[in-house]
Amino acid sequence: MNRLHLLIDRLKTARMWTKDLLRHTDEARWFEMPAAGVGHIAWQVGHLAVSQVALIPVRCLDLPFTDFVSDELRRQFGRGSTPTPDPRAHPSLPELGALFDEMQHRCIEMVSGLTEAELDQPTAGEPHPLFSTRAGAIGTAVMHETFHGGQIALIRRLFGLAPLR
Repeated sequence: MNRLHLLIDRLKTARMWTKDLLRHTDEARWFEMPAAGVGHIAWQVGHLAVSQVALIPVRCLDLPFTDFVSDELRRQFGRGSTPTPDPRAHPSLPELGALFDEMQHRCIEMVSGLTEAELDQPTAGEPHPLFSTRAGAIGTAVMHETFHGGQIALIRRLFGLAPLR
């Protein structure tokens, strides 16, 4: 398995775990903030979708963010945003789920043709503390997903739900 196939496999595996956590959590609780300072699941889903755009189309391919997601969603779910528990202040859960799935699909499709040499090319934008190459940005998208998947797992535990594995 070459490096690109490994990165794509890791993106898919991380998403499979996140979706498994989501599938086993009642959507009626997705806007519930179980403790002070703990966000909610709907924000995690929106944040992962928006962040994947920032890491892959923007950083890897130097494409405009708003070609994929609106500035409004970036403000609501991007880095530095703060979750609010009001469902009316968010896209509907079906809309969030569609965005989550669509961005994963589009990001994988966009990077699937990169060559080994292209993976080693520098990323666009300001320097990032975790990566400097396209391969690094894709790998960071994987780490980011598992980090927030862990937060979803913690929220589930705070709801009193058993771990999945």
